[in-house]
Amino acid sequence: MVLDDISCTFYQDESVSIVGASGVGKTTLLHLIGTLDRPTEGKILHFSKDVFSWSDGRLSGFRNSEIGFVFQFHHLLPEFNSLENVMMPCLLSGEARKEARDKARELLDYLGLSGKEELNVKKLSGGEQQRVALARALIRNPRLILADEPTGNLDEKSGQKVARLLFRIRERVKASLIIVTHNLHLASMTDRCIGLKKGKAYEISKEGLADFVLDEAA
Repeated sequence: MVLDDISCTFYQDESVSIVGASGVGKTTLLHLIGTLDRPTEGKILHFSKDVFSWSDGRLSGFRNSEIGFVFQFHHLLPEFNSLENVMMPCLLSGEARKEARDKARELLDYLGLSGKEELNVKKLSGGEQQRVALARALIRNPRLILADEPTGNLDEKSGQKVARLLFRIRERVKASLIIVTHNLHLASMTDRCIGLKKGKAYEISKEGLADFVLDEAA
């Protein structure tokens, strides 16, 4: 069992980082929170609702409308351009194509990608691809944003830019943000830090963040 008797509470409009050694279960916890994986025991409540008691269809609809995902390797669809990738969650929900297109253009412009909407995502830099992924995660104004190592595949300059944009746009949509990261600077930008160790979760102070990570790596 990767995670053992974990109890965590996340609040509306707060940012939380999850840190710990590789293999300790950070991504597993994020996938459980994001309803991508089902827990073998216990419950996960979203806005006081036991979401895993729902049908797969209802759960999928909830995930698409209420949760935005940002992954380390973006998981963009390589056969589509930037605009189409960002539009996809809206189209899957049945939204009108013109409305989805207008919203996607506005987000891409906000994220500094104006003029690159029609480019195939394979022609973008790593930082630009991650900004497209960020726009896709936010297109439906989710109440919860989950980011798994969002800067881990970027150089330092691009990573810092994506991190600043992530927090700026979170403020814009008033969403809660949970980030899995090895980046201590990124973790220190969040309101709270949770450390995972031997399957358990611990609330850690920002002052104790470096010591916790170093202790885990030892």
